[in-house]
Amino acid sequence: MCSRFSLAEERDFVAARLGVSAVALADYRPRYNIAPQQEHFIVTAEHERRRVTIAKWGLVTNPDQHGRRRYLINAKAETVESRPTFAESFAQRRCMIPASGFYEWTGPSSARQPFWIHRRDGDLLFFAGLYQDEENNDAGAQSAFTILTCGANSSATIHDRMPVILSDRDADVWINPSSKRPSSLKRLLKPTGEDVLLVHSASPLVNNVRNEGPQLLGGGKIEQQLLFKF
Repeated sequence: MCSRFSLAEERDFVAARLGVSAVALADYRPRYNIAPQQEHFIVTAEHERRRVTIAKWGLVTNPDQHGRRRYLINAKAETVESRPTFAESFAQRRCMIPASGFYEWTGPSSARQPFWIHRRDGDLLFFAGLYQDEENNDAGAQSAFTILTCGANSSATIHDRMPVILSDRDADVWINPSSKRPSSLKRLLKPTGEDVLLVHSASPLVNNVRNEGPQLLGGGKIEQQLLFKF
């Protein structure tokens, strides 16, 4: 599960890591509390060049019998190619979502404790994602995306699932529109390597999606530090 994440690095650093120009990120601003149905941006490939597109978090489903739509913020990597909701996007519309880290929670609903999970080396995380393009999204003229998740495989995890995190090389393969073989794509959708991520307690301010700012990370004070092994 991934229901909240952050991207708060400097624009030039983000642009360099994504392989795009700083001009392409002219509208970028640091965010510490990105939530479902909010805008972020996705990275795709076009003519062997990376492209940045503003998109809303949550793929939009067709209306049900009551006229209601669902916003799918996550897709299970294990079944992504066989689920009718995701199969077409898996084959044709794959993207990468950059992040500084993501949040998970423990404790009772009345006192949820958030934790911020990020790379030990301070580099960006590249989430594997799917998107709806503007032409195919009949809910409006804006693109939308979902984040793929896989099972977490360590007793030290906070949640039993985590986002699929791609390496630089795997990200290139994932977003390449000429990559068509399901078997070669599915092999990328696995937990990241051990000792890559670190977990520390974040501020309860994260619990409210209206809150923003570096104070959400706990002001840099690490109250609890664990290896997040997968």
